[in-house]
Amino acid sequence: MSKKKVLPDESLSAFFYQLALMTHAGISPEEGIFLLLEDAEEENNPMQKIHERLAEGEALSSAMRSSGLFPDYALRMLEIGELAGRQEQVLESLSAFYQREHSLKQSIHQAIAYPAVMAVLIGAVFLVLVGRVLPVFSGVFDQLGLSLSPVAAMLMRFGSVSKYIAGALSIALLALVAVLFVLYRAGKVKETSIIRGETARCVARSRFSSAMALMLSSGLPIDDAVERVQLMLADTPLAEAVRTCGTKLLEGMSFSQAAESCKIFPSLETGLLRAGCRAGVTDQAMEELARRCQAQAEERLGRFLGRFQYGLVIVLCVAVGLVLLSVMLPLLGVLATIGA
Repeated sequence: MSKKKVLPDESLSAFFYQLALMTHAGISPEEGIFLLLEDAEEENNPMQKIHERLAEGEALSSAMRSSGLFPDYALRMLEIGELAGRQEQVLESLSAFYQREHSLKQSIHQAIAYPAVMAVLIGAVFLVLVGRVLPVFSGVFDQLGLSLSPVAAMLMRFGSVSKYIAGALSIALLALVAVLFVLYRAGKVKETSIIRGETARCVARSRFSSAMALMLSSGLPIDDAVERVQLMLADTPLAEAVRTCGTKLLEGMSFSQAAESCKIFPSLETGLLRAGCRAGVTDQAMEELARRCQAQAEERLGRFLGRFQYGLVIVLCVAVGLVLLSVMLPLLGVLATIGA
């Protein structure tokens, strides 16, 4: 892979979609890139190099590879599409593939970052209560000849000691989240190390469906497509099932039967795949499965995020309620005495 930084998923999706529209309108790749360059505001646009290679007669995939802006996976799929005469279909499928990847990554980022930020905010609110609010009430109670309740006094002692520790922990937590994001974007931290269980299976199932839809639309045989997907999902909970599916395909089993026996999809999605294979539109069935599996993955990620969210909100409510009760109970006693 080129040492240059490739385009982000959202930009890849938009680029491939624009090329697909122009190809559908009968515009050649060279003319299409030229039109994109006219709309660009950059003076030294890296697409200029692609246009020069296309003008020299190179294929689109070869010209794009020279720029270093595109991932090897997209370039290989485009090469297969060019050989099979399905360049337009591949461009459309690549656009949909990277749009789904962008949506999944956004959901995963949110599932990681939101709980961490909430935890830091809860720690900050609690520290303000025990470090700033309680001492004020303590001074007022001393002037009235009262004392804090045992719970409030304990929180005061805890706050005076722990506010420095909690502050350091908050900074460490933020630093940890930042490091995780950097390592995740660099590919050194996988989602499976953070997201596990059925949520991780849903994410892997979505990527399996999306990649299979792309490869089948490129004209790649099913057994070759499954073999390539194995490399993409090597570190996911679906890796063993996909490997077994590939073995069954080599033994002569149909794709729908192999996927069903390996339990890659739930029963409803398996029925949809079976119908698509029987109708001879396996690529369209996989495209529909990719949309369904993405929705399921995002729903699972939402539940994963919701569990942390509700738990942190409960912790915050309990902490704030405990502090308020510790302060209000002595005040209520004073008011009751004055009323009597």
